[in-house]
Amino acid sequence: MKQLLPGNLYTKKQIWRHFNPQGEFPKGGPWATEYVNQDAFFIAFANINSPGRTDLDIPNTYDEHNNEMTWYGKPNAHSEQPAFRSLFQGKTTLHIFARWDKEFVMFTYMGKPKISSFQNDIIISDETQTIKLSLVFDEFLNQGDELQPLGKAAEGKVYLTTGKRFERNPRLRSECINYYGTNCQICGFKFEQIYGEIGVNYCHVHHITPLSEVAQSHDVCPKNDLIPVCPNCHAMLHKRKPPFTPDELKAILKTIKN
Repeated sequence: MKQLLPGNLYTKKQIWRHFNPQGEFPKGGPWATEYVNQDAFFIAFANINSPGRTDLDIPNTYDEHNNEMTWYGKPNAHSEQPAFRSLFQGKTTLHIFARWDKEFVMFTYMGKPKISSFQNDIIISDETQTIKLSLVFDEFLNQGDELQPLGKAAEGKVYLTTGKRFERNPRLRSECINYYGTNCQICGFKFEQIYGEIGVNYCHVHHITPLSEVAQSHDVCPKNDLIPVCPNCHAMLHKRKPPFTPDELKAILKTIKN
C-alpha cells in the first residue's frame, strides 16, 4: 500500500484505490457518503465551509493555527454504532480527507488525527442531530515548501534540534490547485503525463513571498500569492535569496531555450 502524504490532494477514486488495489471503484454505497469503514480503517470526508453531497450544511471546522478539526458524523450517528465503537476502541484508524468547495473533486489528506473528545446528540438543523468529534493532528501539512541549501556533512549521527516552522493552510493550497491545476506554471511539466497514475494531482505549491520573510501571520491570496510548480523549478526559485520570482525564472528558461 502506497503512503498517503498529509497535505497532498487526492480524488475519491484515488483514495479508494489506495485502500482497494483491486476491483472497480463503486459508483454508490458508503464511498459516496461522508465516511466509510474499510477493514481496519475509518475513512472520513469533511466538507468545510461548504455543504456536503446531500446539500446538508454540516458545520465542520478546521483551525490551521492549532491543527485541530471539529468533525460531525452522518445524520443520527452516535457513539454506540459499530463503526464508532470500533474507532473509539482502537480497532480502526481514522483517516481524514477535507475539501473547502464541494465542486472541487480533490480532497486534501489531513492525516491520522487523535480524538480528543466526542459528544452525542449534537443538533445541526431542525431535523438533524449527530455525533461531534474533536480531532488533533500531529502531522505538519505541506512541509518543506521553502527549500534550504545543503552543505557537506557526515551522516548518521542523531541530533536533537529546535527551529521555526511556518504554518501552511491546506485550504489555500487546495484553492490554488483548483484555480491553476497541477501542471508546473513555470516550465509546463505535467506529472501525470510523465509518471502516469502516481503523478496524478501532484505538484509543489510555492509561496511567491516566502513565509520566512514575512515572519508573521498574514493574509495569503491563493491566486496571487501561491503558484503550482514542479520540484525542479521550486528548487531553482530558491537558488537565490530573496528567491527568484516566477516571471524571472520563466525569462531564464526562455533565454536558455532560445
